[in-house]
Amino acid sequence: MKISGLKTFLIPTTVSDSEWALGKAFLLIKVETDSGLSGWGEAYVPHDCEHVIDALIRAMARYLEGTDPLKIEKFRHNALNAFANLQAGFHLSCAIAGIEMALWDITGIAMEQPVYRLLDSPCRTQVPVYANCHSNKERSLDEIVVYTKTQYADGFRMVKVYPFLNGRTVEQGLNDVKTLRQTLGPNCSILIDAWRALDYDSAILACAGLEELGVEWLEDPMPLDDLKALSRITSETSLSIVTGETLSTETEFELLLQKNAANILNPDIACCGLSQIQSIAANARARSCQMAIHNFNSMGPALAASLHIAAVIPNLAAVEYFPRFKTASEQFCDLHWQHGEDWAFDLCRSPGLGVTIDESALTHFEYQLGPMRSWPA
Repeated sequence: MKISGLKTFLIPTTVSDSEWALGKAFLLIKVETDSGLSGWGEAYVPHDCEHVIDALIRAMARYLEGTDPLKIEKFRHNALNAFANLQAGFHLSCAIAGIEMALWDITGIAMEQPVYRLLDSPCRTQVPVYANCHSNKERSLDEIVVYTKTQYADGFRMVKVYPFLNGRTVEQGLNDVKTLRQTLGPNCSILIDAWRALDYDSAILACAGLEELGVEWLEDPMPLDDLKALSRITSETSLSIVTGETLSTETEFELLLQKNAANILNPDIACCGLSQIQSIAANARARSCQMAIHNFNSMGPALAASLHIAAVIPNLAAVEYFPRFKTASEQFCDLHWQHGEDWAFDLCRSPGLGVTIDESALTHFEYQLGPMRSWPA
């Protein structure tokens, strides 16, 4: 079996627009073989960068034709060494991860096994997920309370919110979290994402207040350009410090571990790829560090890949789920994974990733640029 072709499909931001938030572009990849088998993957696309990553995928496509799709590690090695000359960078990492995902799908289908069984023996029967409740439209506290309560009522037992954005002070953010805590009750875990909006001093204040409110998770308290400060925060709080969504290589995550700058690593499935995340998880486990799978992608191929890798990681914290992308994803993807009342996903028995993509639906989406974001004066 040899790779005979590769297709990319850009899904415009309008498809995932909702009353709660503006949409995000998705980028899907189909790898075809001369045997008739095909596999689907998905590349992470930062805002306004979908054409860049699409071009990188198509640039690699001619090198894949005629190669064995089952030799996934060889593909990664060649992509990083022969194609990138060891100058990959974040965007090329996303392109490589998307293609690799499709190769895992083909391999699982060819071997009639779900991908997690090819990665390792599963260490759990259900994969926990949390609901990301972020909106890129400015929202009042009352609106955030209603949205998070809706996710909890729908079965999510962990919700993630962003109380320190839009110029809010630490005190204002903590008051918002206190209101959420009182509203949601003790059985719902509240995860906090600062989205790199704090510095060391304000992060320490935030940690103290969040500890009093029973919060256990603080994601990206500050930028990763000061690992010394991030390490101090990690050592001075009982909260789990979570970071890594802006990183794309095993070496970068190893540096986080060496600096003791996190309790939970947070690589994106469609940027780092299944193979690399498995290796990162092993390194993290050796240092008593957990793994959370970042997934700011469709709730289709990328979610399925996240669930597969999560099934075999002993040191898993949770997988990210975006409720606001569910309706959009269902327009082109049938996810074979089933979740229970608490939104933990049972292991899928379908071969490959466990997704069915309606290619005809993808061809009907009319691409247009997303709305311009604010550009500081």
